[in-house]
Amino acid sequence: MPSLYAVIPAYEPLPSLPGLVREVVRISQLKGVVVVDDGSRKEGTKETFAEIEKIEGCRLLRHQENKGKGASMKTAFRYLLEKEGNDLLGAVTVDADGQHLPVDIGKVLAFFLEHQTDYVLGVRDFSTLEVKIPWRSRFGNNLTEKVFKLFTGTALKDTQTGLRVYPRDFMQEALQIKPDRYEFELEALLRFFRCGQGKIQQVPITTVYEENNPSSHFNPVKDSIRIYAIFFKFIGASVISSVIDFLIFSVMILSLGQDRMILGRTSILWSLLTARIISCSVNFVLDKEAVFGSKGHWLRQSFLFFLLAIFLFTASYFGIRGLKHFGIHPIIAKILVEGTLFFLSFAIQHFLIFRSKSVFKGKPKRA
Repeated sequence: MPSLYAVIPAYEPLPSLPGLVREVVRISQLKGVVVVDDGSRKEGTKETFAEIEKIEGCRLLRHQENKGKGASMKTAFRYLLEKEGNDLLGAVTVDADGQHLPVDIGKVLAFFLEHQTDYVLGVRDFSTLEVKIPWRSRFGNNLTEKVFKLFTGTALKDTQTGLRVYPRDFMQEALQIKPDRYEFELEALLRFFRCGQGKIQQVPITTVYEENNPSSHFNPVKDSIRIYAIFFKFIGASVISSVIDFLIFSVMILSLGQDRMILGRTSILWSLLTARIISCSVNFVLDKEAVFGSKGHWLRQSFLFFLLAIFLFTASYFGIRGLKHFGIHPIIAKILVEGTLFFLSFAIQHFLIFRSKSVFKGKPKRA
């Protein structure tokens, strides 16, 4: 019979965790619970995990040092995939801070059993709370929501929810995700969107929030930088390439003049073409190696990147010509047009050109 498990990553949890584990073990859809001690050292946690280890139906796994939430989830996934094999149907991840009620865990599991290829999220509604949500939580959730919608077109109400059901095949896929800390969960959403076999489903759950959330280990600055590291690196590579492109374009325009014709074509076209060839070559190497860390075939990816460059070049050229028609200087027009095309370029590279190879078989389905 196909089996479902709960996975609870825990780092220096509150003494209430054993009580939560006992409640989760009793959920009817579950075969068992896996708790991962992510290198806890805080006084009292040894006793907490010793109590958890005695709970029937629970398996405790340990990290010798703190590796991060994502690493803990991958440790549990590997264990379950090896232990259960093809009998494993999936796993629900539950936060150790008690914000996920057993009734809601059962609710998302029931939904998953009806949609077994889907990635099911238990989503919260923070507007229903009477307590004031700290800036660190409000900032993180709002920003990831907007970024995810911008690059995927999919609106998610709660991108940082820890209550998620991973189908078995996606558990295997998630092992390939490189980030090991809080950024793991955002990358999981992006990865499922581009290579999942099902849909991202959202199930409303009760919003439980402990004021000031003292058990949270999320650092609003450090962990936000980790979450958006790929985006920041993409910006850096784009800035370097754009500076090269802008300098070459500007020097040529100022040297040749903006209205000069060369071999039947305007100086704008020749300046843009020369600058784009050089800057795109630099941009391709930076994006492949430093930004996405892609191991894909150079020939295939360079060809796709070349097609993208042609599209962006064409859009940029006609955009600059169009704005020039309205009296805007080509240099200013270039800044406006390139800024607009920036986000489109990121999305195409992330989801198409430098995408990771999926373990999924068959064609992805979309909502």
